[in-house]
Formats: sequence, structure tokens, C-alpha cells
Amino acid sequence: MQQVCHYQLINKIMLFQKPGNKLDIINWIKYILILVFLIAIVIYFFQRNGVNQTDRNISASSTANVSTSTVPSSNTTASGSIKKAATTNILSAKCNLKITSPAIYSKVSMPLTITGLLDKADTKKNCMWNENNTRAGEAEVFYNRNGEGWKSSGAAVPMITSSVPGAATTTLKISISLNLYTKALGLTSGTPLKIKFTELNIPPQPNPDTFEFLVYLK
Repeated sequence: MQQVCHYQLINKIMLFQKPGNKLDIINWIKYILILVFLIAIVIYFFQRNGVNQTDRNISASSTANVSTSTVPSSNTTASGSIKKAATTNILSAKCNLKITSPAIYSKVSMPLTITGLLDKADTKKNCMWNENNTRAGEAEVFYNRNGEGWKSSGAAVPMITSSVPGAATTTLKISISLNLYTKALGLTSGTPLKIKFTELNIPPQPNPDTFEFLVYLK
């Protein structure tokens, strides 16, 4: 019995050592290694694409967040600051007249009261802003809706002068009351508003001084 078992074991070893059988085993090992290699490549590309997609999602989310806070509109720049509408002669003072409230380029609501000071004793300026009988000229408000260009509110209002308590009689207060029906006009927050001031025309002065003052709708 022991001899038979021994003989069968020797036959198996001899069968394993046959060239054809060895070649089959080596080929199977090669196939397994190739399969493992291909699986590793597939896993690598899946992981890489997953990371890239995550990066793209994060980038898109960040861009969306930035765009939400700084969405460029007709009245804002890409950086998020209010766009200073293209216009000329934007000033907060001219000759001996100075606007004190509101601040230039600030946000305002309607109705709007503009105040300023007229110093009739200021002889250092190259010009003097005319004033007579509590009038110093007129002011007119323009609006630029969605970049359509400047449009007039339709009417100019007087620039009223009055004395300043405790100040020299040569110093006068300027007061101007303006109003716009913003909802009816379709004006939204950030809409540029331009106030044009025109000096009181006292003959024979042919060309009254003017200047423009820029604010934005709150």
C-alpha cells in the first residue's frame, strides 16, 4: 500500500515537471499579473477622475460664491465696487460753493435734501457763485437706469439760500429738495444719480457756472 502511494506521488511530481504543464502554470501566472495590472490602472484612473471632478466642483462653487457677492450689474464692477458712471465735471464744490451733504458717490434715498455752504467772502477762488434774493440757481437730477444713459427727472428745483446761525453774514446755507418716483421709473439700488447745479443767471452774465454731483440710489 505504501509503495502504491509512493508511486502515485512520484507520478504527480513527474506530471508537474512536464514542460507543457510548467508552461501552462507560468502562462496563468502571467495572465493573473496582467489582470492585476489592468485592474490597478482602472482604479488609478477612476480615483484621478474623482479627484479632478471634486476640484472642479470646488472651483465652480468658489466661483459661484464670488459671483454671488460681486455679480457685475450695470452699476457695479467685477471687483464688486460701485461703478462711477461715465460723466464729466463731477465735483463736490465749484467757485465758492461747496456741497456738504450727502457725500459725493454715496448712496441716498428719495426724497433727498442736499445742503451746502456759499462763502461770499471767499475771494481766493477764480470765480464767485452768484446769489440773489435767497436764490443761488437751480438743481436738476438725472438717472442712468441699467446703463441706458442719463435721463432727466423732468424739472429743475431752486437752490434756496439762508443765513447760518452764528456764522458771518457772508456765509449762506444752500438747501435743495429733490425727489424721484423710483418705483415708477424702475430704478433699483445702485442706480447712478447725477445732480447738475446751475448758477443763478444774473444779466449780463452770459454763461452761468455749472457742475455735476454724483450719488447712487440706496
